[in-house]
Amino acid sequence: MTHSHTYFGKSRFLKRLLMSISVMAMLCSSVFAQELTADRTSKMRKSDSVKISKHSPTAAMLYSIIPGGGQIYNKKYWKLPIVYGTLATSGYFVYRYANEMIEYRTEFINRRDKHTDLLDPKYSNKTDENILAMKQTAQRNMEIAIAVTAILYALNIIDAMVDAHLFYFDVSDDLSLQWSPALVPTLASSRPAYGAGLSIRF
Repeated sequence: MTHSHTYFGKSRFLKRLLMSISVMAMLCSSVFAQELTADRTSKMRKSDSVKISKHSPTAAMLYSIIPGGGQIYNKKYWKLPIVYGTLATSGYFVYRYANEMIEYRTEFINRRDKHTDLLDPKYSNKTDENILAMKQTAQRNMEIAIAVTAILYALNIIDAMVDAHLFYFDVSDDLSLQWSPALVPTLASSRPAYGAGLSIRF
């Protein structure tokens, strides 16, 4: 019985091993086929994708990990003072409110633990409730400043990606939109209806 049980155990193991190998082989062949198809597609569309490969939103996003990098990549140098100015301002408020929160918290802890020698004299006219309220206000302001900084950082990335997407968009003076009166034929009457026509010149 022991040998029979061992045989069936080995048989199950071999079946599972063969099944795993088959699944891995199928996955590898599928990935290889996808890569081969993508390579052929990229070669067939090489002439159409020259502009994308030279200037892509993905590259702009990666450069924007460092604030201002995407704007430099897009050659939008005039945006750098805006990016650095807004992030520096929000970063300053994060630093300021964080320091205030730590200061108020330290004062409150020293009062609670009766460390009178460590108390700050400038808060001598403040009650414990005042110190706690000031600490909570500073903490809330710090959290708001952190959220604003995160939003500005995300906008820096989005702006770079949009500029990269529109990098080759034609915004020259040759573009124009004109309207003119037009006669529109109708099915209900033999007389045409009056309307307006729009024409775009590239």
